[in-house]
Amino acid sequence: MASSYCCSRLLLQSQSWRLMLRFSPFLATSPPSSSLSFSSNCHVSSSAQLTTLQQQQQPLPRSSQLVALEYADLNLSHNLDLGHVRIRQHVNPLSSSLSVPAQVPEWNHAFADPTLPLMVDIGCGSGRFLMWLAKRTPKERNFLGLEIRQKIVKRAESWAKDLALDNVHFLFANATISFKQLVESYPGPLALVSILCPDPHFKKRHHKRRVLQKPLVDAIVDNLMPGGQV
Repeated sequence: MASSYCCSRLLLQSQSWRLMLRFSPFLATSPPSSSLSFSSNCHVSSSAQLTTLQQQQQPLPRSSQLVALEYADLNLSHNLDLGHVRIRQHVNPLSSSLSVPAQVPEWNHAFADPTLPLMVDIGCGSGRFLMWLAKRTPKERNFLGLEIRQKIVKRAESWAKDLALDNVHFLFANATISFKQLVESYPGPLALVSILCPDPHFKKRHHKRRVLQKPLVDAIVDNLMPGGQV
């Protein structure tokens, strides 16, 4: 019974490592091979048990650390003149302060060439994803990140400035309120809209907080160029 339990624990742990490696290819550590080897009668060597014990004592990387590893090639600085950036996971999109439409930027100042096809990322978070794309397609497309948390918008703007990216821009905006007027004022075509991991708000009384509301979906459909994507 004890050996069966021990084997089950190790099998579960090896599956967890495989999942972490699958979804985070830049994860620095990898599962030691000794934890994945078993004899036919499920007897585990003492060295494997020791390795497993060491793994259990080491805390798993936090999600923010995994994200930083995935975008490590951006070489983003954390010595910004913004003080401590405490990121709130949830804000109330129905609050009065977030019900005011965002000011339309001067597109000539936001982008070097405002006639390029535009990608809009609704809920862009830290902005790393857009900066990663912008760095790889400097003359092909512009990237606009809309985020409802002002502190991380300021940080993303500072990062984009440090990277000297002239095809990415970030705005503090409630997309359900501001998306339509922003994209309608943009000189070029809207080619792509991404909405990554929106909060589903399962409870019926919270459905009104969802980012995917009919007016936003209609605005996306009405403004996408022929062949545009979501």
